[in-house]
Amino acid sequence: MIDTTAQNTLKNSLYNLLGFVLPILVILFITPIIISHWGAKDYGLYIFLNTLIVFLGLLDLGVSIGTSKHIIEYRSIGDERRLKKMLHSMNSVYLILAFVYLLACTSVGVIIQLFFIDRVGTSNNYLIIFFILGIIAFINAVIANFSNILFTLQRNDLQVKISMVFMLISNASLLVLVLSGFGLLAVLVVQLFLSLLNNIVYFFTARNIFPLMRLKYEWVQEEILKNYRFGLSVAFNNLASSSLVHFDKLLIPVFLGNAQLTYYSVPGSVATKISSISSTFSSLLFPITVNLNALHDTEKIKRVYIRSMRLIIILSSAISLSITFIADKILLYWLDDTFAKQSSMVLILLVMTNFILALYGPLSNLLTALNKIKFLTIGSLIMASINILCLFVLLPKYGISGAALSYLISVLFIFWMLKYSEKNYFGIRESLHEKLILKIVATAIPFYLIVTFLLYPYITSMVSLIFIGPACVGLFMVLYKLFGFVEPEDWNDFRISSTKIMQRLNLIK
Repeated sequence: MIDTTAQNTLKNSLYNLLGFVLPILVILFITPIIISHWGAKDYGLYIFLNTLIVFLGLLDLGVSIGTSKHIIEYRSIGDERRLKKMLHSMNSVYLILAFVYLLACTSVGVIIQLFFIDRVGTSNNYLIIFFILGIIAFINAVIANFSNILFTLQRNDLQVKISMVFMLISNASLLVLVLSGFGLLAVLVVQLFLSLLNNIVYFFTARNIFPLMRLKYEWVQEEILKNYRFGLSVAFNNLASSSLVHFDKLLIPVFLGNAQLTYYSVPGSVATKISSISSTFSSLLFPITVNLNALHDTEKIKRVYIRSMRLIIILSSAISLSITFIADKILLYWLDDTFAKQSSMVLILLVMTNFILALYGPLSNLLTALNKIKFLTIGSLIMASINILCLFVLLPKYGISGAALSYLISVLFIFWMLKYSEKNYFGIRESLHEKLILKIVATAIPFYLIVTFLLYPYITSMVSLIFIGPACVGLFMVLYKLFGFVEPEDWNDFRISSTKIMQRLNLIK
């Protein structure tokens, strides 16, 4: 009998893959244009502002993930009465959060405008900029229950379609504004309008697929506290994780200036696609695991972990090795010779880092669903502390390469977390990864030879890079299959799920 859980997971993963490739192509196209018009310094400021927004987003204290968890649990046991009360109560919480976001963003704008204007530059009114960001955050918070429900119900097909449409519109408007000579303020005004439209679409889509969703307000303290009890532990973990991932982007401008942040972050945007694709796919494991845990099906949870980890390792290896072997060509033809000289080593180090982070994706989502947040939080705090300590030592001495090396050193702790979790939380006593690593190494050797001696010389322009780069990833997967390393159950699930998707897209009958 076909494992329907694996089938649904893989089907949603394929939808997410479709939604993952298009943004990469868009970023490849627009990033060099924006940098050439705004300059490395102003683009670095843009990155710096977005990094501050990431930390502001932690003010929800993890309540959204707690809400998703309990929606799944109530639906599993058929408790519609409590589900309605919780949804209406969370609408009230999100409304309060909307005002908190608005106040927080405005306050940051005032502080920067009054006290830090000399460091960030005088060409922008930061009070207005952060006030607009606050309005965007306000709108997103009011409709948060509706926009989160697609993830909770595993309707990734709808989520991908909606997000892709608005991603294309958003980036197209950004490109037009930049080419027309407009700055950050004009970009944010347009983003505000698009955010409003996006949330309207999510509102009506959520009501259509989940009729219990209504914009009604209650205040059932028991349900709110239940979500926060789970969410607060997630929030501490998110704070530590954000410090690990984003603290370097706050520190680099202080030591090296905004321009060096561009030379660090833009190559990093390539490397982060490795961990991002893992996070996108791994997020599907959270609702599945919550449901299985509610049914006390520990054996199936174990199988979900083993298979998801196996697939993530294979796919992440294909992407990581492909980027590493052509790193200098990517920076040269995507950006320019300056990036190739300054950032090639940064890109390689960040690729290694994000490969390890990709392995953390399935582990984090499954342990969150199993309410093992304390373990994840301690791990994140340890890694963040190592990263911050190394940054203060290596960044002043080695520049952005030192920042990348600090990040890599800090995430090595993930290997211990994987080993401990497999033994203590998933009951896996046997050696899980040794054979898989040998298969990947065996595939990597001929892959390296083919890429280096046959494909690398033909990368002579951006056009050839666009074709050969993805072809390298596909080549690794083909070699892995030809060597007979793909597990029969994985191939069968992939074949069936991909066939269903192509049928839904009317590509085959």
